[in-house]
Amino acid sequence: MGYRKNPLGLEELRRLARERFLRRVTDINTALTLPEAQHLFEELEIHQIELELQNEHLNHARAQLETALSESSELYDFAPVGIVSLDSAGSITKLNLAGASLLGGERVRLLGSKLGLYVAAPDRPAFNQILERAKPPGEVQTGEVALERNGQTATHVQVSVSALPGASGWQLVLVNTTERRDAEEKLRISEERWKLALEAAGDGVWDWSVQTGEVLFSKRFGELFGFSEQEYGHHIENWSSRIHPDDKARVLADMQAHLSGVAANFASEYRGQCKNGSWKWVLSRGAVVSRTEDAKPLRMIGTHVDITGKKQAEEELLAAARFQQAVFDSLAAQIAVLDRHGTVIQTNAVWRKYALDNGLAESPYFFGGNFLEILDRMTGHDQKTTQAASAGIASVVTGGASSFQFVQPFFTPLDARWFMMRVMPVHDISERVVVSLEDVTELKAAELASQTLANTDVLTGALSRRNFLNLAEQELARSTRYELPLMVLMLDLDHFKRINDHYGHAAGDAVLVSFVKTVKDVLRESDLIGRIGGEEFAVLLPNTSLEGGRALAQRIIERVRANPVDVAGECIAYTVSVGAGCLSSETSFSGLLGVADTALYRAKNGGRDRLEVAPQ
Repeated sequence: MGYRKNPLGLEELRRLARERFLRRVTDINTALTLPEAQHLFEELEIHQIELELQNEHLNHARAQLETALSESSELYDFAPVGIVSLDSAGSITKLNLAGASLLGGERVRLLGSKLGLYVAAPDRPAFNQILERAKPPGEVQTGEVALERNGQTATHVQVSVSALPGASGWQLVLVNTTERRDAEEKLRISEERWKLALEAAGDGVWDWSVQTGEVLFSKRFGELFGFSEQEYGHHIENWSSRIHPDDKARVLADMQAHLSGVAANFASEYRGQCKNGSWKWVLSRGAVVSRTEDAKPLRMIGTHVDITGKKQAEEELLAAARFQQAVFDSLAAQIAVLDRHGTVIQTNAVWRKYALDNGLAESPYFFGGNFLEILDRMTGHDQKTTQAASAGIASVVTGGASSFQFVQPFFTPLDARWFMMRVMPVHDISERVVVSLEDVTELKAAELASQTLANTDVLTGALSRRNFLNLAEQELARSTRYELPLMVLMLDLDHFKRINDHYGHAAGDAVLVSFVKTVKDVLRESDLIGRIGGEEFAVLLPNTSLEGGRALAQRIIERVRANPVDVAGECIAYTVSVGAGCLSSETSFSGLLGVADTALYRAKNGGRDRLEVAPQ
């Protein structure tokens, strides 16, 4: 198409204007006055400027129009869809590159040919009907046809047809749908395959049209419940009406949650009624495979699996777990089952009662907590006990030991109890272990009482002779090794036989008890007092110099003198004699004790109620 261009310059415009002027005016003999001529010149100058402005505007508009036409041509030619114009006889008058590609020819050769010749023969009647229906102005008709080349179907297109102005023909838009149709065909084949696979695996398949309620149940689906393929029905109500009453509300709620988009998939276990009236456990799973533009479900596909055997196994496992729990609850020991990470996953009644009685039940240390944290709290943060338990449990979990048991019981400050701990493996894939805590408080109390009897003088509470001498030997060795001072005192109650003879042995025992208490009040925590004989005692003073020992011995003498014993209303005054020895060259405690004993005899011979210190 050509475009008429404005004059390029003022001279050419002047020439054209003069020619047109001469054609219009034949007689210009009338003379003008000077003012008229001046006014005329002004008008002509203004008119020329107006023409220049109009010329500039027209040039700019022409440039914009040429650009728009160029862009329109490019959009037309390179549009991703085919665009074809037909005349009233169905011949191609115009088409873009995409249209020519769909028809399989060169654009120049296609112009003037009948479009109907490129439509596959079976689709031509339908194509002609589309053209006829699109003749009314403003009417748009659509459909799908196949295009062929050399008698073979080459492309499937969706065609949209509208009439051109003046009934001069049609405008067609062709969209290639070959890939979509191929994908749909592959999807159909794939769908048939998975349905066959599920059928072969024994799963029932259902295909539900949500809007109509129609459901296609597979043959296997009906067989799960004892029905033939046609007996089960073809509506969603045929399925929902056979759900057990106790399960129905839950199953329908699960289904609705997926239909509404709240849940990603549908999965629910329930009991379905068989043809003979019995109930069978099934697992139903499904998903919406298509929705409307506003997300309303259109089609849902799913499966049914018979899980009756699984449910029976679960019931048997539950019964076994209940039996196991009953066995656990019948045991007197506290039982806790731990996973491989040490988390408490099961306990017995005794354990739960212990937790309630000691404030553990409501804390994170109880059920579901880490056993070592519980043990740490029970033992008052005794790291030695906790570390030993951790190592023992780890050895059982890893198979390094067939079992583990504490050598000695541990103490719990929470309730002042003693427990013996034992760990046994469960021998399962979860690597669980069973920890039992047996309450041995009574046995431990008996053991401690026995040790007390053996190591402590029953009457006075002072150390027994044997225990005192053993501890004294250890202290002498330590003092010798580290060159520390050490003092020993020998104490003997003065005229104790007279007290027994005059007041009786019960009064004598009371005096002995009071004496030991008085001495302990003077001693330091590191000092030891032991009963060597009837009324004879020894005191060991570790890391004590001669002067320090002398001062402490003197306080004992004065404190005893100032504290008579009240027995049945009788005030019994008594005194004590003390002999002191300081470690020098002695190599055994018996030698040091002999030095102090010698000093004691001097104190007695010197008048009693006094202190004598052995010379160094």
